[in-house]
Amino acid sequence: MSVRPLQAPLVTLVVLNWNGYADTHECLESLRGLAYPNYRVLVVDNASSDDSPERIAANHPEAELVRCARNLGIAAGYNAGIQVALQRGADYVVPMNNDLDCDPMFVSQMVATQRAFPSCGVVMPKIFYYEDRDRIWSAGAYARWMPSNIVMRGRKQRDSPAFAHDAEIQFAPSCCLLLTRDLAERVGFDEGYFFYYDDWDFCMEARKAGYRVVFSAGALLWHKVSRSTKNSPKSLRWWKVFGQSCVRYHRKHHDLRVLATYVAWVLFREAVKGNVRSLPTMLEGMRMALRADLSDDLRPAWSN
Repeated sequence: MSVRPLQAPLVTLVVLNWNGYADTHECLESLRGLAYPNYRVLVVDNASSDDSPERIAANHPEAELVRCARNLGIAAGYNAGIQVALQRGADYVVPMNNDLDCDPMFVSQMVATQRAFPSCGVVMPKIFYYEDRDRIWSAGAYARWMPSNIVMRGRKQRDSPAFAHDAEIQFAPSCCLLLTRDLAERVGFDEGYFFYYDDWDFCMEARKAGYRVVFSAGALLWHKVSRSTKNSPKSLRWWKVFGQSCVRYHRKHHDLRVLATYVAWVLFREAVKGNVRSLPTMLEGMRMALRADLSDDLRPAWSN
């Protein structure tokens, strides 16, 4: 599938950076080679403590730089960029991580997929592992044996005819999404999440609003998988935030019975991995989120 230049709507790509110049530079270099005829690039810097914003501005004048005063997480960073893109007249917005290597046709393919599926508001590409170029990281996601046990479709599998066709999916990880303007004006990322569950929450809200989430088989990306969270080692603070996000998602979309079942499974999984030390902190984060109101801001000031 392709989009003819005369029909090409404006696509704004929103790249989120935090202390990651090397990855952001590589991502922006790949975006320079896009075949799509009408696009802009916007970099949202999530209050980096290094010199990456200055280096991005110096080496990528084609990208508009938006600097956040504080690092309030992925959801808030995406929302900041999406709002600027809409103000600049974008017909589609593509929020994306900075640790991606992009195929020249990926935007064209996602736009064509969106046009082919009525009521489609969210499109995700086929995402491979950066280091293993033919092995899939995600072709979407789905709920498995319980509604909140969401797993990646195609994860660690070699690309094959099973993933060769566009298809409606339940969930899409937010490392790269194409959003229609109509959806972006109605559905935003919940800034109550600092990280994790923000993408599953976003897909739930999009589907509740009547939009379809669709996998674009011809749109290809290569992902350095969790590079941003690897820059923040899984300290006790990390597990506390994870626990808070887990509770927030279940309070919004499920119930305490589902939450209790899911938590029991996570405790078992982490105990088997030998990660017992982190569990009390994760549970403390969960207790904090259960006691708080959904309007309370529990996000950490994650500046380094």
